Amino acid sequence: MTQKKILLPGAKLGVMGSGQLARMFALEAIPNGYEVSVYSPESHSPASGVGAKEFVSEYENEEVLLAFLKTIDALTFEFENIPESALTVIEEFQKNSNLLVHPSPNCIRIAQNRWKEKISFRDARIPTVNFYPLFTEKDKNEIPSKVSYPCILKTNTMGYDGKGQVKCRSKEELISAISDLKELNHIVEEFFPFTSEASVIFARFQDGSISNFRPSLNIHKNHILDLTFHPGNFPPNLEKNLVDYAKKLAEEIDYIGVFGIEFFIKGEEILCNEFAPRPHNSGHFSQDSGSISQFSLQLRTLCNLPVPKEIPVRPVTMKNILGEDYKPGSKLWTKTLENPHYHLHLYGKKEARMGRKMGHWNYSGPNPESAFIGWE
Repeated sequence: MTQKKILLPGAKLGVMGSGQLARMFALEAIPNGYEVSVYSPESHSPASGVGAKEFVSEYENEEVLLAFLKTIDALTFEFENIPESALTVIEEFQKNSNLLVHPSPNCIRIAQNRWKEKISFRDARIPTVNFYPLFTEKDKNEIPSKVSYPCILKTNTMGYDGKGQVKCRSKEELISAISDLKELNHIVEEFFPFTSEASVIFARFQDGSISNFRPSLNIHKNHILDLTFHPGNFPPNLEKNLVDYAKKLAEEIDYIGVFGIEFFIKGEEILCNEFAPRPHNSGHFSQDSGSISQFSLQLRTLCNLPVPKEIPVRPVTMKNILGEDYKPGSKLWTKTLENPHYHLHLYGKKEARMGRKMGHWNYSGPNPESAFIGWE
C-alpha cells in the first residue's frame, strides 16, 4: 500500500451528509485548523451550526455535487445510504483528480447492502448468521422451506435502527410477510438467541496501520441503541476475537477510515451482525474518555496524520437522548448538569420527535455501570 500525502491544517475537508456525525467531525477538524464543508439536501443542518459550510442539494444533483467536490481536498462520509448515482460521480471525479476519498465508494456500497455486507463477512471468514437472498420469484418460493425459525425478514437496503425488519416465528408468518412486500429486494436471516451485544470502533490508516478501542457492551431498546458501557469487560479471549474480526473485515474490503462493527454474543460464540462505514453511535463514549475520540481517528485516517500507538482506557457510559427524552430544564437534567462527571452532547436539531436521536450523555465518574439507573 503506497503512502499518501499528508493533509495539514488549512486543507479543505468534505463530508457527505450534514447530521450529528458530520457535526461532531467538524467539532474535531475545525479546532485543528481544517475547513469543513458538508453536502446534503438539508439546510441549517447540525453540522452548519458548528461552522461547516453547507452545499445544499439532492444527492443525485450531479452539477452541484461536482461543484462541491472541486472545493475540497478530501472526502469522507457520515452515513452509508448514498445513492449509487452520487457514488459513481464521486468515483469518476476521484480518478481524474487528487481528491482523497476515505472510505472508498465501494466500501459504502457494501455497507448499504445487507447481502453484500454478509458476503463480505463470509469471505473474510467472520462468523455471521445464516442468511438467504430474496431477490427473485424462485427465492420467494424456496426460502420459506430452507430457513430455520424464528427468522427475520429485512430490507436489503435503507434499513437502520430496526426499520424494515419483520420477525417471523413460523413458515406461515414468513410467507405472509413476503406476500406483503412491494418488491423483492430483501434478505432473510435466521435468528440468533444472543445474550449480549458488543461493538468495536476500528480505524485503518492509509499505510495499513490500525488502531482501535476496546470492545464495548451495548444495550438496545426498541431496536435503537440506549446505553453503551466502555469497556465492555469481556473475557480476554473473546475481546481479542472481536478485534480480530474487525481487522479481518478492514483488510478484506481494503477499508481506510473509521468504522463501527456490531456483534451478537452467546457464551463463547460470536456472530457479526453489521458494520457502519463511519464513526458509530456506540463510539460516542470516546469524546469523554480522556484520550483520543473516534472523530479524531476519522480525521487522522482521512488526512494521513500519525497513528496513535495506543488508546488509553477510561471507563465511560454513554446514553442516547431520543426525542421523547429531550427535556432541557427538567429536574433530572438540572441535577445531572450539577455533576461534573456527566457530559452533555446535543446535536443542534430543531425538532424533537419520538425515536429521533437528539444527543447523548457521557458519564466518566465512579461506578459508571450504574450512572443511568432510574432514568426511565
